[in-house]
Amino acid sequence: MGITYRIEKEKGFTLVLWKGVVTAETFLAHVQRLSSDEDWPPFKRLHLTDLRDASIDASMDESIIQKAADSYGQHPEKIKGMKVAIVARDAFSKAVVFERIITQYGATAIVFNFLNTARIWLDIDDDDVKRSFQQLRSIGSEKNGVSP
Repeated sequence: MGITYRIEKEKGFTLVLWKGVVTAETFLAHVQRLSSDEDWPPFKRLHLTDLRDASIDASMDESIIQKAADSYGQHPEKIKGMKVAIVARDAFSKAVVFERIITQYGATAIVFNFLNTARIWLDIDDDDVKRSFQQLRSIGSEKNGVSP
């Protein structure tokens, strides 16, 4: 499946779901797609990424993570003031590298072990998160920001 995202424009948040094996190429394509999306970030500037169902390919090293964060950083009008929560079990150490880098561009980022804790920190309604992630899981390869 790769990486999919959903921008809840009216609610002010973005959800990103990583699923299956995610390569460096997939991650960089996602960064490009999301950062060029005219609806991103929504007005509350809240961003929740769930890596729990992903297996991170060996190609995803620190240089790729740096490149991805730097790509976001090229859009200071989008990144500055953003609140980013990353839920990452097995990918925790790689997510912490991203957290460290992206904060240099003015975002506040925290890596969590549990989705509910991340959701509470972002102050996003539980039902909204469940509904949006359910929709992302059913999207397959339809629009709404899919990086195969």
